[in-house]
Amino acid sequence: MELIDLSITHRGFAPHSIAISLRTAGCCHGMRHRPDCRILAGIGLLSVQPGIDGGFSIEADATYLQPGDIATDLLDWLNDRVPDDGAIVTWDKWWPAARRLAALADPERHPVLAAAAGDTAGRWRELPAADTWYLRQARAMPVPCICDAGVQVADCHSTVPLSLLPDAEIAIPQLKLEAIAGWLAWARQFADFDLDPIAAQAVRALEIWRATMPISDHD
Repeated sequence: MELIDLSITHRGFAPHSIAISLRTAGCCHGMRHRPDCRILAGIGLLSVQPGIDGGFSIEADATYLQPGDIATDLLDWLNDRVPDDGAIVTWDKWWPAARRLAALADPERHPVLAAAAGDTAGRWRELPAADTWYLRQARAMPVPCICDAGVQVADCHSTVPLSLLPDAEIAIPQLKLEAIAGWLAWARQFADFDLDPIAAQAVRALEIWRATMPISDHD
């Protein structure tokens, strides 16, 4: 992860934007999860879009592995929600989120997500450590190898029991809050001191929305 990325500021604020958060857990090397032996267990999403009344439309959502799901199911969900334009904001989740999603996405099955994750010099804003040093993400305990007796680790294709991952009822609100935190870390670079009046308006709209719409697993 980069410590500083001046291009984040140079690219400016975008009224149409989303923020993405990821929950991953370390797992057995033999399970061969790309790109770094961490299973993708959940995705959070914040959408901030200009409203027809001159304000902003704000929504938070998240998805998490359910019985029978694999990471591809999570990517299907995200691909359907990534807009064709606008900024995409992420911050480090044990690895740059854009690189992780680019490695996992199937260009044919997830064309919008794959294209967006490959555009880190354009619409994708991967916030550097200097912008997010104060943010914290929820932790997930490593998942041990679960292979049949006598099977070599390299030949083990076992799945991850959901009981070994963070509980969905806890993780889903956390993912939403982490997406919100990442978006605010980006938007406040332009909103502070009213450097960009539109950014300041969007931040105020989010703060009002957050005060009236508490995040829970029922949002």
